[in-house]
Amino acid sequence: MQELDQPIELNGIPLELRTERDNTAWPFSTRGAVKQVYLSEVAGALSEWLLAEVGLRVDAAQLPAWPDDGTANAEIDYRGDRRVVINVRGEQTLLRKHLFGDDLLATCSLCGRDLPVAMLVTAHIKRRADTSRAERGRTDTVMPACLIGCDSLFELGYVVVNPGGVVARGPRRTPMTEDLTLAIDALLGRTCYVWNKATEQYFAHHRRFQKAKAQRYGLG
Repeated sequence: MQELDQPIELNGIPLELRTERDNTAWPFSTRGAVKQVYLSEVAGALSEWLLAEVGLRVDAAQLPAWPDDGTANAEIDYRGDRRVVINVRGEQTLLRKHLFGDDLLATCSLCGRDLPVAMLVTAHIKRRADTSRAERGRTDTVMPACLIGCDSLFELGYVVVNPGGVVARGPRRTPMTEDLTLAIDALLGRTCYVWNKATEQYFAHHRRFQKAKAQRYGLG
């Protein structure tokens, strides 16, 4: 019988990871029945494998440890967790790997801040819903954007990237506050380092889409 080159998998998880033990919790019983656990309760090589599958990393900020509060009185009608089925972006893991690799720190393409990769997202330049299947397999359709605010400012159309790579005020003007104006002004005139002749087509789509959206919904 021919030996298998790849590790045997059970329920999609490599066999060698099922034999590992850690000091927290193991999501499988000895009989193979799946138990409900949270990712933050899993450690060791299994957690690294799970995070790699969804394009995330582990750092101290992502694994908070909160003590149980058995005396807390519920203030909402909490009825327990519910099982849901969702679609996962199949290319997300590879695109995030392309942007960040194994680095722990990276730079936001809009504000230029150096940040932990846990505070950066794989932001689509061209709205993902409008991308073709072929475009979703390209690495020049995404850029690092920070959770401090740049990802939302770009996605909502408060800022755009003009031809030449300069960050400019977007077509969206409402709703607006003084604090939001300060956040936008801090980005204006900066150079987006992922802009080039190849990515310009995606930035151009973003400008057109945001302009049409602002006009349609009266956000300008």
